[in-house]
Amino acid sequence: MTHYGKAVTPAVTQPSRHILEQIATLSSEGILVIDASEADYRVVYVNPAYETLTGYSAEETVGCPWRVLDTDGEDLPATAALRVALGSADNYVADLPDIRKDGTTWLSRTRVQPILTRRGELRQYLVLQAEITEADTGQTGVQMGLLQRELSRARKKAASLDRIDPASGILRYEYFLELADRDCQIARRDGELIGVAFIEINDLDTYRQTFGAKAADSCVRMIAAQVTGLLRRAGDICGCEDGRRIVALMQGQDIEKVTALTDRVATNVRRLGLHNPRGRSGRYVTVSVGVAVGKPSSADYLKTLIDEARTKLGRDPEEADAPRSAQG
Repeated sequence: MTHYGKAVTPAVTQPSRHILEQIATLSSEGILVIDASEADYRVVYVNPAYETLTGYSAEETVGCPWRVLDTDGEDLPATAALRVALGSADNYVADLPDIRKDGTTWLSRTRVQPILTRRGELRQYLVLQAEITEADTGQTGVQMGLLQRELSRARKKAASLDRIDPASGILRYEYFLELADRDCQIARRDGELIGVAFIEINDLDTYRQTFGAKAADSCVRMIAAQVTGLLRRAGDICGCEDGRRIVALMQGQDIEKVTALTDRVATNVRRLGLHNPRGRSGRYVTVSVGVAVGKPSSADYLKTLIDEARTKLGRDPEEADAPRSAQG
């Protein structure tokens, strides 16, 4: 185009944010954006191609640490180099092993580039991932790395399974105590409240005799789900004692809040409508609860708190099933 005898360059329209989002959505490469301000590099965006490559949905990924860095302490040289690049805001390209949601492994040609603000401040990283085949690389070291990660993952899963009570699907009581003691010591240091709730399933032995062991385990699992569904804080944990009592630890909650939670559990269990025709405390499964709250004042305060909550169940825990009502 000319104007008064001079060449005029047409104005270039920059792509809008909407167009850029469409480009990311249509890309065949997996695209992630990770937060550079946190040490665990949490994901803030993934595109559909990433979901297809890994099997993890955006809901399962956004807000969580970048999984490629979860190597259980056994970094490959390429992964170690990635950590260095992230720490120094450098560009990075390498072939890295990754694990899909279904447990299968794959090789990712991973490119990482820092995203800077207009002032030159590092805020995020752009990550591009594309699947490559063994023929593309010929790197036996990467293949060995995949095997090492699979073995590490299997060990991690086995250790995790050993910590889970098979009847309830929540923590075994021994492992619960280990975590609870740690949290109790932190609360003691910070002067925070700790709440303990014991939730015991009434007439569970009668239910087991009537419907069988598998049905009783299913009953415990459903009730445990009612408890875990109400634990909202990151530090809240719960475990199962003797396959029949669920004990929960809640941080920073006063007696009113802990009692309100156990009341909701008792109500939700009644709403499950689990028929127990031979139950001595009613025709449907119910629970009894005991609650104790306090500020840890000694190294063995957790035991004191648990004993207090257990006592509020209204009977000796070793007695056989007997009618009782929920109490706080």
